[in-house]
This record gives sequence, structure tokens and C-alpha cells, in this order.
Amino acid sequence: METEPFTKPDEYELFLRLFLRDQFRVLGYIRSLIYQPCAVDDVYQETCLELWRSFSSFRRDEDFAAWALGVTRHQVLKHWRTRDRDRHVFSEALMQEMSATAVGIGAEINQRQAAMDECVKLLSERQRELVQLFYGENESASQIAKRWRRSVHAVYKSLKVMRRSLFDCVESKLANESA
Repeated sequence: METEPFTKPDEYELFLRLFLRDQFRVLGYIRSLIYQPCAVDDVYQETCLELWRSFSSFRRDEDFAAWALGVTRHQVLKHWRTRDRDRHVFSEALMQEMSATAVGIGAEINQRQAAMDECVKLLSERQRELVQLFYGENESASQIAKRWRRSVHAVYKSLKVMRRSLFDCVESKLANESA
């Protein structure tokens, strides 16, 4: 019996929603196991394709991140098997443990990100613009200083004060949630 291609719009939307939520965990997991940037990109691309191809086998009552990291682990293993011999190869048992750890810290990362989002909203408009320019658009402090007609030192000082403020805010929100 031939199966129908997986193209239902609601399934596509569900996949995107789940994948976009956990894409950086998948990428971070790959980066923790493969050290060459171009190989990381290749494995990430193959993993994304394999996640999409395999999504019809994902059970909706399972944790998507755990499932995605399992697929990712297989893609990393496939990469290791097909590349040139290298002495820096992790054992299957270590990979299992790393997958379990990555899944375990996922909830904490999500809470921390939600707290960060709330704290960024509390910043002034100018501070949010600085965050966007420096972290979102990867502008250098020198470029921002020229744009704002300030010294590079003043931009770095603003970033330092803002990072400390955000750190304190996030830690406070997380402490309040756990209390």
C-alpha cells in the first residue's frame, strides 16, 4: 500500500512550530560534537531534512526535543562514519548521555529565555535598540559608536551595564518562579 506524501498544512505548521522552538538546541548539540564549522553546517542541514522526512513517525505524545535530538544523534553518527578517520570520536554511550543531558536542560533553557524576553521588554527603547544592533544585527561597537556619535568606550560601558542589569533581572525572575 502506497502512503500519501506528508503535506497536510496543519502538520507542516506543527512541525515548524516545534522545530523553530528547539532549533538552537539541535544546532548546539551538533556543535558540541563536531568541531569543524562547515561540517556543523552540513550536518545541521541534513538533520533538518531528516527531521522533516521523519516527522510523520513522531508521536504527538512524546517530547519533540528528545525526538529531534535522537534524530540529530543519528545524523552525527552518520557523519562520523562517512568522514575520514579521526581519533576524536565519542563513544555511542557518551553520545547517549549527552543527548539525555541536552534534553534535561531544555526546560531550564526555555525558562531562562522567557525570563530574558521579559527583561528585555523592561529596557528603554534606546537599550533595546542597542541589544538589536549589537546582538541581533552583529554590528560592532565601533559601528554603533559612529551611528550614535559616541565613543566606542561609551558603547562598551552601556553594554556592560545593560548585560549586568539583564543578568540580575533574569536571575530574579527565575528565583521568583522557583519560590
